[in-house]
Amino acid sequence: MSFMQFDYPKPRLHPKHNNWCEDLPENHEPQLVPPQLRWLTERNDIYLEVPRYRIEVIWWMFIPYTILLVICAVIFISLFFLIERYMMSIVPALTFSSLILTALKFFFIEPRSLPIRLNRKRQKLYVYNYKQPWQPWRKAITRISVYNWADIHGEVHFESTPGIRGYHLYGVLCEPGTLQVVERFVLAKEWGEREQLNQIWSYLCMYMQHDDELPPPREAGTPDFWQPRKADAWPEAMERESTTISRV
Repeated sequence: MSFMQFDYPKPRLHPKHNNWCEDLPENHEPQLVPPQLRWLTERNDIYLEVPRYRIEVIWWMFIPYTILLVICAVIFISLFFLIERYMMSIVPALTFSSLILTALKFFFIEPRSLPIRLNRKRQKLYVYNYKQPWQPWRKAITRISVYNWADIHGEVHFESTPGIRGYHLYGVLCEPGTLQVVERFVLAKEWGEREQLNQIWSYLCMYMQHDDELPPPREAGTPDFWQPRKADAWPEAMERESTTISRV
């Protein structure tokens, strides 16, 4: 008795990611998918900047959430005053003050875009990241990761975790000349349009291959949820390096 056998696709990078869906063409190869970005910040002959908007956060919800916290704080503190437990009112006052401060910081100060830059003269990829201290009153610490573009591979993953559910385009750093993974990081996210991620990867690769016949982004300007925050500034030294030509 013979059985039908199917050759299912397997990841070529090691170790594999549990949520792996697809390997994308190597960044130096011809791209088979038409290039298309969803948003674009800057593009010229030296560098390309693409925003990575944090689409998993519903930013406007922090305003009604803050109002609700204020109402709850007033109610709890008033109850302690009514029963003449003045010292005990300090606990809810501090708790709600911390929650309110955190909510306001998320809406007005928290970075919403973690952009990437590709410098095709240097053949470098710059990824804007930050580390958020646990103290809500402290500012996020900016960290820029720099990669050699030749060592970057593309993968599409599907994340099923609530809050980040959807397709993700990952950049994968491998040891030079190998398929051994050193690090994975997110380049773009989509809730349902997996094909959009293939188009984004194609656009990045074609730009770094010095192809200037690239279409305009699908979305003009910035999304509504981006207001009122502005883009976060790159550190001065990294701003200069990522936007200029390498010295000879």
